[in-house]
Amino acid sequence: MWAIGNSSPITSGLLSYGVLFIDTGSFAPWRWFMVITGTLTVIYGISVWIFFPGSPITAHFLTPEERAQAILRIESNHSGIEQKHFKKYQFIEAIKDPKTWLFFLHAWSQEMANGLTNQYSLIIKSFGFTTLQTTLLGCINGVTALVSLGAAAWILAKTHNCRAWVSAVAYIPPIVSCIMLLTLPWGNRWGLLTAIWIRATGGIPYAVVMIWAANCSAGHTKKTAVIALYHVGYGLGNILSPQLFQPQYAPRYLVTWGVILGVACILPTCIVLYLRWYLARENKRRDEIDRQGLIREVGVIEHVDEGGETTEEVVNTRQLDLTDRENLAFRYVL
Repeated sequence: MWAIGNSSPITSGLLSYGVLFIDTGSFAPWRWFMVITGTLTVIYGISVWIFFPGSPITAHFLTPEERAQAILRIESNHSGIEQKHFKKYQFIEAIKDPKTWLFFLHAWSQEMANGLTNQYSLIIKSFGFTTLQTTLLGCINGVTALVSLGAAAWILAKTHNCRAWVSAVAYIPPIVSCIMLLTLPWGNRWGLLTAIWIRATGGIPYAVVMIWAANCSAGHTKKTAVIALYHVGYGLGNILSPQLFQPQYAPRYLVTWGVILGVACILPTCIVLYLRWYLARENKRRDEIDRQGLIREVGVIEHVDEGGETTEEVVNTRQLDLTDRENLAFRYVL
């Protein structure tokens, strides 16, 4: 799904190329582009709202057996069955958890390069290509994103605990891209264009680490808070990143590429590698506690009947809305 989303430059590029040939007088071609994409987005959004389930329990397209299997899969990592009640202590725990801010920092730093998304056409055109050529050449970014994200998804499906490694490797092409854009002569337009194309692999870590952040958080409120903060980092990066493309830096944007290299390529690479080390160390600590027989995998919940009488029930911790810090049987994926 994420690969398809990042391949949008293919369809948007071809659509942009097509609408350039529409001649409807005062209604400019770019307006047609907005009308077409806006209509499709609204239709899709309504469809998702109607048909997309909130949890495996309400997935109408699954059989009862498939729903049970989906729930058991969630329980297998001690994530707990979702309880949609805000718990203040879980929110506070999310704020105090160091890994929450590491994920936040990754989202912010990674998106500091996203200002380039709105500059692709201008940058490619500045290499000496026409408007129509620029529109079509921009489609290659979508092809690169689609192929690389598809490959990353396949690797992650075939391997175990390789999220950090896949993300780190995906940052190599953007690092090479920045170096090429800083060093290649301005006349080498195909070399510069190649540098623009290969940095499309930078979309892989955002998708991988976002899901990683969710998988490393348990407890409904805590997980929601962690993902919300991750997207705050994403938004902050997108607010700041366009400021890197100041007119005084054009056309080479040497300062811009230097900042992107350090902040949006090298820094997030270090973050994902540190996260892997940090979480692996915590897993080892919990394994040692487990070997000592100090981890309880049962808990107690209270039921209050209509008469006000309280009864207690012993349940597996997988059925409780515990955070990853409360439940020492929880293991972090890497």
